[in-house]
Amino acid sequence: MSRLILPVPHIQQRQQGDCLVACAVMLLQYLGRPADYKALSKLLQVRPHIGTPAANIRNLETLGVTVIYTQGTWADLEHHLAHNRPCLALVQTGELPYWQERTEHAVVVVGLDETFVYLNDPDFPDAPIQTPRNEFDLAWLEQDEHYAVLMPA
Repeated sequence: MSRLILPVPHIQQRQQGDCLVACAVMLLQYLGRPADYKALSKLLQVRPHIGTPAANIRNLETLGVTVIYTQGTWADLEHHLAHNRPCLALVQTGELPYWQERTEHAVVVVGLDETFVYLNDPDFPDAPIQTPRNEFDLAWLEQDEHYAVLMPA
């Protein structure tokens, strides 16, 4: 697979526990949809400094987008990226080489190649972050390989 990186805007989370909100903003902006951070935080039912269940990403359907939230495989990620659909992935940060702590987290997979996965991680200011596929795979596996994709309804 040759390198593919989608031009997904990078948004940093405003506080601990906001990773799903920041990822939702990135995905909605990529689709050209308005995305008010504070309103999305309420829609996703985020508890400040704690977070929200990842399945709440389905609440975005009230905004007129289709949300696929399921378990997946590398083939699923590759398929969606090849069709210009970035993927929100749930990870355990302790398996990612650039993290110093272990926590449940959401990131946006914006690209892949044979060796690396490219992530917009809302906890960091710069993106995309190049991460070895095998290390991302461990982090993703720790969260049962759950991911979400947004598409126009």
